[in-house]
Amino acid sequence: MKTIYKEPRLTKPEENQIQGTTNLVSTGNLRREEGTRYDLIISYGTPIAYVVDVENGSFINETKVILCNEFYSMTTRKHQAIIRDHYSMCSIGEFELGGFIKRAELDGVNVLGGWNN
Repeated sequence: MKTIYKEPRLTKPEENQIQGTTNLVSTGNLRREEGTRYDLIISYGTPIAYVVDVENGSFINETKVILCNEFYSMTTRKHQAIIRDHYSMCSIGEFELGGFIKRAELDGVNVLGGWNN
């Protein structure tokens, strides 16, 4: 399993470049796209969460998980539970769809796609 903490960067890149994709369940319906600025967690083609590192002035950056608490389907509900369990050591912010999109906009994360249009 990949560590959830990334090496601190001196400067953040302007655009998120996808570096790899990791399946979080065996069927591949829940995956994490690891990028240079943030990791996007996608369930059935719809972004349901993202992971960013918050610079807090210390040598260790705090990892923040923003989760959309929108009810798409029972399977997505199970995927949200997997994310909560997987990132239980991090601070998790849960938002309804409108708040999730606004929070992502403030963090500079593109979460539009799938059912989030």
